[in-house]
Amino acid sequence: MTREQAELIIEEEKLIDTDWYPSYKHAGEYHLTMWFDSDNNKYETFYVEDQGSIRLSYSFDNEKEAIDKMLQENYWHKYHNIKDIKEYLTKEAALRIIKEEKLEVIWYDEALKPLCAGIKHDKQRDKYISFITNAKAEIIEYRSIEFDGDRYSETFERIINDEFLALYALINRARMIKQNRISFV
Repeated sequence: MTREQAELIIEEEKLIDTDWYPSYKHAGEYHLTMWFDSDNNKYETFYVEDQGSIRLSYSFDNEKEAIDKMLQENYWHKYHNIKDIKEYLTKEAALRIIKEEKLEVIWYDEALKPLCAGIKHDKQRDKYISFITNAKAEIIEYRSIEFDGDRYSETFERIINDEFLALYALINRARMIKQNRISFV
């Protein structure tokens, strides 16, 4: 995924503010930043919290890995700012929301359908993948986001797993498609 594709996803899916190197538009709080550190030849991603403190800093050898992590972090932080999902998303809770809102989704191992948000589990790599399909029922590669690694939430004092974030991305993306607010380019 390129920076331009990630910017499109962040804008369309209404994720949180993101700074990209070499521009630094934020001097304040609560945003994600990614830059290339020429001192160690690494791409750095981090979250800036209150009073400009840096939290959740990551370092990668290539830009694609850094962009993927940026999108994962974006979904993590977006979840904590929403009011319409007050519980951790289990498969059962996600199914209830999908049914109530009449969302079109591809659920795990179902066949691909056109213009849909989907979720699948790559069991070999233990990653959950959120994706979108185009009108030909093909996965739009740059629209795929992999979620990996358990995460501890100090706010809720619980473990949030990759499936939870992928389910949230599935619902968010399905809502965007239903409202015709997402690009399939």
